[in-house]
Amino acid sequence: GVRGSARAALTRDPPDGRERAGRDTMDLLECPLCAFLLCEPVTVSCGHSLCRRCALTSQPCRCPVCAERLRPRDLRGSGNNVLLSGLLEKVRPQEMRLRGRVWRAEANMGLQHFSDALQDLDELCRTCPTWTEGFFRKGNVLLEMGRQSDALFQYHRCLKLQADFVPARNQIKKVLEAEGVQVPEDVPRLLQLVSERLRDPSPITSSVSPTIRDGSRCPLDVGQDPEGLRDSKKVWFSLSFSLSVSLSLCCLHIVANGIIFGEGIYGHIPLTISWSTFLPQTSCSVKHTTHTSAECCLSLCQAVSFLPTAEDDEELMMRRDERTRKGQTSQEKEMFLNVLTVSDFECPLCIRLFYEPVTTPCGHTFCKNCIERSLDHNLRCPLCKQPLHEYLKNRKYKTTVLLEKIMSQLFPQQLAERRQVHDAEMAELSNLTKDIPIFVCTVAYPGVPCPLHVFEPRYRLMMRRCMETGTKKFGMCTYEPGKGFADYGCMLEILGLDLLPDGRSYVDTIGGGRFRVLKRGQRDGYHTADIEFLEDQRVEGAELELLQRLHDSVYQQAQEWYRRLSGRIQEQISRRYGPMPEKEDNIQESSNGPVWCWWLLSVLQLDPTYQTTVLSLTSLKDRLSHLRIVLEYFCQA
Repeated sequence: GVRGSARAALTRDPPDGRERAGRDTMDLLECPLCAFLLCEPVTVSCGHSLCRRCALTSQPCRCPVCAERLRPRDLRGSGNNVLLSGLLEKVRPQEMRLRGRVWRAEANMGLQHFSDALQDLDELCRTCPTWTEGFFRKGNVLLEMGRQSDALFQYHRCLKLQADFVPARNQIKKVLEAEGVQVPEDVPRLLQLVSERLRDPSPITSSVSPTIRDGSRCPLDVGQDPEGLRDSKKVWFSLSFSLSVSLSLCCLHIVANGIIFGEGIYGHIPLTISWSTFLPQTSCSVKHTTHTSAECCLSLCQAVSFLPTAEDDEELMMRRDERTRKGQTSQEKEMFLNVLTVSDFECPLCIRLFYEPVTTPCGHTFCKNCIERSLDHNLRCPLCKQPLHEYLKNRKYKTTVLLEKIMSQLFPQQLAERRQVHDAEMAELSNLTKDIPIFVCTVAYPGVPCPLHVFEPRYRLMMRRCMETGTKKFGMCTYEPGKGFADYGCMLEILGLDLLPDGRSYVDTIGGGRFRVLKRGQRDGYHTADIEFLEDQRVEGAELELLQRLHDSVYQQAQEWYRRLSGRIQEQISRRYGPMPEKEDNIQESSNGPVWCWWLLSVLQLDPTYQTTVLSLTSLKDRLSHLRIVLEYFCQA
């Protein structure tokens, strides 16, 4: 009968992996600390999302997911994740509305008003019969009331609904270990142990009102209709004043309309109450019969025994429950897919699907590149205008993990297309001959250091892209009226980049190959160009010997000029450009010629137009001739 059905219900295997697969996306919305649905989600600095209450009350020193250290000040200053809150409202509107009742139940529990808390949680569990959190909280209240068996039954129900629900498993272990029971680690054995613990029925107790007139108690009379009971599953109770019944594995709830709802293995069974007339005598009767308390309990047990007990009926109900649960799982997943659309995951700045979404301390979410570009121009949130100076200073642009997981599960095709677009953009930016970024500032030379102070938003973006693509290279040209920049320039390679708290940066670069501009363009505010690289013309034989003698003569002339400089000036030159390079054995080894020539040109600080002219020369002989003329002029001065 009841015991056999209860045993079958409690020992039923938990949902397998295939059944859980439909809930994967829904489970992502659970807090990693409390394992409940996220409530007022906060995204911490490492990119993981927690309930605000969990983050503030627990104040973990490390993230429960990645173990990264968290600062309490950052947790208190973080706003609710606006995007995640909106998703929760769309996906689970009913549960979000029920949050208020949950908080009221928690408040009543804190005030030790357990009956009020239990009443709210009972209503929640009836409204959401598959909501694991509700049964868990109900079990906590029952445990505080000292009703361990009832609490175990609620925790057991949690694990039946969700086998990996860790809080319920921990509470079961706590209760059983307090009784000296050795608790297994795996869930199936734990469920079996709880089933055995709840298998023996608890004694049925009844309590009636205090004394009536002469101080005697009014006994409980139970009448039954065996014929009608098997068909309608109704039990007739005659209650004198008040009744409190406790059945093992079957909880009875009295409601105002005179109907008792039994929550047990068969779900909700209506039990009709027939209230007896309140008589002035010391006992109450139904059909002019009186019974003792023992007879009342016996009659009640006999009435319940009329519930279906056949094995086929039990198996049928188990299968029906299984189909219902699977149907609810598929419906939840389908609802989740239908409610959320790609537009829910669009960046408010680029109006495209999020790529590497990051969440600011104020709670708004943007693509990583989008928020960085926005902060180049204004150190405030683009939506709420909250200051983001500390956010820029720390530069912890960690991807919001939860959003990426949801997008990868719900919209894998759109996310793959978004990544392809990003990869295509990166490949285009990595091309070092077409649309290369041009920094318009000064004349740079091959092999010569060129430190830069970058503060303009367009050049901040340029530096980031050079680092992201991995090329770490860009072109440097001097300004030329009418064209925007000169026809010749030099490639610079980034050796180091020191970011400042306000967004500016110091960039250490060194000159590379020379180039000639073929076509000019622009990208996101900075100049670009199609280029071709320049190489020195090579000579041989007697012409090479003449070139070598000219090279040695000009190098000696440059050394003499450098030695005549004061020690202070030499120190400044050495600190800014490095020491004078040594003479090279093979003057044609590099396609750009000897490095000392470019070092001397950068030290002499000539007119930019003249410097660009010398930079464009592909003949080492012509370049040395220009240097000789310049050195003679400086020596005479």
